Amino acid sequence: METITKIQSMVNKRRPFLHRLCKEKEKKLATSPDGYLKILNIKGKDRYYHLASKDRGSGTYLNKKHLDLAKQLAQKSYDLKVLKAAELELQAWQLLASHFPDKTFEEVYETLSPARQKLVTPVIPTDEQYRKQWEEVTYTPGYFKSDAPMYITDRGERVRSKSEQLIANLLYRLGIPYRYEYPIEVIVNGYKKTWRPDFTILDVKNRRELYLEHFGKLDDSDDTDNYARIAFGKMKIYEENGMFDGGCMIYSFETSKAPLDITYVEMKVRRALGL
Repeated sequence: METITKIQSMVNKRRPFLHRLCKEKEKKLATSPDGYLKILNIKGKDRYYHLASKDRGSGTYLNKKHLDLAKQLAQKSYDLKVLKAAELELQAWQLLASHFPDKTFEEVYETLSPARQKLVTPVIPTDEQYRKQWEEVTYTPGYFKSDAPMYITDRGERVRSKSEQLIANLLYRLGIPYRYEYPIEVIVNGYKKTWRPDFTILDVKNRRELYLEHFGKLDDSDDTDNYARIAFGKMKIYEENGMFDGGCMIYSFETSKAPLDITYVEMKVRRALGL
């Protein structure tokens, strides 16, 4: 686990930013006009008044000609609050940094010897344990017609097309855990249905699943079974189930004149996984 490293990285970025912010606000406040702004709502209209630092009266009314002064005083009040909040946050980060332990409970497991790790069940599985548990899940593969073409991946599984074979081999080459046509549950017109996305991908780093759907034959002209219509219909259902492109969904496409660009697919997969 990288908990400590992540927190230290956040502190290392946040503290210098807060230091700069405090200096900027201090410099700006040094040239701000004296006094402060009082705002009264009279008959539905905001009225601005300039009060001197020690003034307890109603102050001097600021008309439209003095709107710039009202803005400066409002900005001054805002900057003072920002400065105070930034200083308090900076103090908190400094206090945290001085008292933070060398390791969190998640990282204790990593300090054990390999022999001892074999005998211990960690509170939170390591990335490798998490991946192994995910890969050990078994499921019944999808049905293939007896006359369907045979495409075998480098991992030794059967897929339905040459393009899916290329995608599967890409994931395998990159060392990305995946399941082919793993059944998931979606809601279609108010009813639960079992669908099989082409690929379910494990994002080990963020402990989540992504789905890759490949749509080929988008220029199929058969009106009785228009592949493009079916493809876009599926995308709509995925979105209705909260599965959006750029979120947990990855889409790839091809037509008879524009075959699958596996390099482009690799770019999308890497971007989705932060590789």
